[in-house]
Amino acid sequence: MNDYIKVGKIVNTHGVKGYLKCLPLTDDMERFEELKYVYTEKDNTKRKLKDVWYRNNMVYILLENINDMSTAETFRDSYISILEDQLRELPEDSYYIFDLEDMEVYSDDGEYLGKVKEIYQTGANDVYEITNKNKSFLIPAVKEVVKKVDVENKKMVINVIEGLLE
Repeated sequence: MNDYIKVGKIVNTHGVKGYLKCLPLTDDMERFEELKYVYTEKDNTKRKLKDVWYRNNMVYILLENINDMSTAETFRDSYISILEDQLRELPEDSYYIFDLEDMEVYSDDGEYLGKVKEIYQTGANDVYEITNKNKSFLIPAVKEVVKKVDVENKKMVINVIEGLLE
């Protein structure tokens, strides 16, 4: 299952020693401390994590063989990833964003509603953007609405409460 999972987007450099400023693509940004290595998208290279620290909801990392600002600058606007076997086990009724993307969504009476195109992390609960042709609507990721998520078959069933699809 050698699938790459994006865990951060490199948005800038920091300092002159090659640190990369990353926007974390994970709920638990301190997860980076557990990682021994990541893959850089730009050159598809496995790199050892030499240092990690945090400030203002950003992750600052120093990677093997990126030792100066000029080299670090070439990685801007690219991603760092891990392999699927580096993922943590999630609690029941929790899902990785990549598992939900493009999932087909049906009402609890079997009507096809569209596909999950975007997931917004709002703090209180996630919100899924469902699109079908030219229509788009937002549904809250709460138990009253999302009734079933079948990751294996890429299918979600929701309870269409009054006003939800308007």
